[in-house]
Amino acid sequence: MTSPVQDRPIAWTRANPDPLAGYDDEARIDLGAVVRAMRRQVVLVTVCALAGIAIAVLMILGSVPRYTAVETVLLDEDRADLLNEVSPLPNVVRSDTAVQSEIQIIQSRALAYQVVDRLNLDEDADFLSPPVGATQKVIGSIGALTDPLARLISPAPPERPADAGADAGSTGTSAEQEALGIEATDRDRAAEILRARLGASRAGRSLVIEISYRGYDPMRAALIARGYGAAYERFQLENTTEVASSAETWLRERLKRLEQQSIDAAAAVQEFRSKNNLMQARGNLLTEQQQSELASELVAAAADAAEASAQLESMESLLERAANGEDIVTVPLAEGSLRSNVEELRREYFDARLRYRRLIEQYGEDHPQAQGLKGSIEDLRQAIQLELEQATEAARVAYNVARSREESLRTNLDTATDTTNAGDALRGRLQQLEAISETYSQVYRDYLSRLEVTLQQQGFPIASVKVISQAEVPDGASSPQKKAMLLSGMLLGGFIGLMIGAIWELLPKPVRTGSTLSRDTGLPCVGLLPTGRGASGSDRVRRRTVERLAQVCEARLQPDRGTLIGLAPLTADLDRPDELPAALAARLSRQGARKVLLIRDGADGDKLGQSADGTHEAIGLSQMLASYAPDTDHAGADVARMVEDLRQEYDVVLLQMQPLARTAASDPNAWAYDLTLLRVPWGQVQPGFVTDALRDHPRFTERLETTVLEDAELSRARKYMRRGSYEELATHA
Repeated sequence: MTSPVQDRPIAWTRANPDPLAGYDDEARIDLGAVVRAMRRQVVLVTVCALAGIAIAVLMILGSVPRYTAVETVLLDEDRADLLNEVSPLPNVVRSDTAVQSEIQIIQSRALAYQVVDRLNLDEDADFLSPPVGATQKVIGSIGALTDPLARLISPAPPERPADAGADAGSTGTSAEQEALGIEATDRDRAAEILRARLGASRAGRSLVIEISYRGYDPMRAALIARGYGAAYERFQLENTTEVASSAETWLRERLKRLEQQSIDAAAAVQEFRSKNNLMQARGNLLTEQQQSELASELVAAAADAAEASAQLESMESLLERAANGEDIVTVPLAEGSLRSNVEELRREYFDARLRYRRLIEQYGEDHPQAQGLKGSIEDLRQAIQLELEQATEAARVAYNVARSREESLRTNLDTATDTTNAGDALRGRLQQLEAISETYSQVYRDYLSRLEVTLQQQGFPIASVKVISQAEVPDGASSPQKKAMLLSGMLLGGFIGLMIGAIWELLPKPVRTGSTLSRDTGLPCVGLLPTGRGASGSDRVRRRTVERLAQVCEARLQPDRGTLIGLAPLTADLDRPDELPAALAARLSRQGARKVLLIRDGADGDKLGQSADGTHEAIGLSQMLASYAPDTDHAGADVARMVEDLRQEYDVVLLQMQPLARTAASDPNAWAYDLTLLRVPWGQVQPGFVTDALRDHPRFTERLETTVLEDAELSRARKYMRRGSYEELATHA
């Protein structure tokens, strides 16, 4: 026995393996549930997509076809290089800004006026009054309804003082428009129509601009596109010529002043040189050249003196070591080499030392030859030391000479520097005059180059743009774009249907499957009872459900006494309320093996008798109560005695009860039931409705054994079942 509506503890833990116990802390997406929801809403999405296609078809049929003609223009950089200076900006940056500027020129009002005047479009009534399609009329009607509301909620313009018009000398709005030249004319309307239907875009990253025009007449569209190409080329040519002419006049006036200023500056330089005797030799002043040569010689003399000083220090160091008793056998020269006689003394010294060491090792120091070699070694050492002293004196003399030369050059350089310091101010002034003269000369040359470019621009009547592909008459309409509109309508409609379906799926859903009923209420469910007969699989599912319901009842049958089973529908919305009790009674009888009685609630006219198929007996509840209290309108019936008699006479007693939702209080005779069965209408109640109804009927709930979903639509119910689950396979078995 189950207790579905009693309080049950729920473990809200992450590690809870039971999905019915609570929610995990981590958000999860059930892909299977998403797929089932999409399968359920596929009809709605399809209908909305078809509706979008239908609306797109109506818009296509209600639109006036438009034709697009394209004129291709090239921005010729080679021509621009002949007429313009080379910009210091990078080519890529210059190209991007130049192309965007040219596109703005094409879309300008000035060029539109030229096209209008060239083709006389302000006199063309068909151009000024284009045809309007049904779609545009509908949009216009909607705009006519919404415009007053928009004007109503728009902020009011600021009020002008009453005397403002008089002070300004204006007489009204019309006078102000005439004074400013903004009165709307057919020419203005034609220019606005051109600009509204004109398109200009850059072809990729190239210097090609595509000028497109959309119109209702293919021939006129091609003419206008060609007119734009010709007007744009003419505009560039006139603009180049006009700019060059204005620049020439200004440059000639400027060159006259620069020429005289450059001549005056050069004359001032020469006059200053002559006056102060500042002559040049090989590009430099004479005093400056002398100082440069003395400085170079001084650097070389200082290097020689440093080298001589190092050589002298080395000699003195060797001499000091020899005085301290060390054996010095090397006497370097200033160039780092040895004298030939010193080299010979050095070899003799080493040879005597070697022979002296060998004699000592063999005969000892007292040997006569050893004594003689010892004296020779001493003589050789003194000779080498004498050579070292002579070399040291020679190095000292060389150092003194180098030092004297360095001091002499330094004195001469100081004298030359003192002599030229007095002319520093003159040389500084000369440099200023030369800089001023060079600046005027450079500016004059630049302006002269600019004048040459300007003259070339006037001499070559060519524009920096060229039409490379004239507009052709369009073969077909460019709008409405039928395929794109149909696809957009289908996608938009499908998206709307998808949103509606998603909202519908997010709303609380009624009970449609046994697994949903078990998951949301905790009640067991034996299965579904289909609503119709003869449908695919409906009879098989019905038999399976009745069989499973009978097995639940048989598990609770008592062998020594009859079993009282109550069948209560949740609501009164069942299509065939008597069908399930009769089928269950027929199944429990096992073709006469058990004695089964079916008591129908509310069937006043039924008397005790066999059912139509002869498997069980059936009687109305009123008739049953009347047999125990015939004179008291059933109120005084001895229900306990009646129940006991039924248990003694029948093996199974099925009581068809009233709907739980209709009864205000619990059945007072529910104590007599051995088990109860709940009949839930398919797709009509929420899970919370089931639990609330059972909570209001606790005595019925205490004996509740299982539930069954009646009047189910199998085709829809399968869409709510998890694919591959036992429940889904059972409905297809």
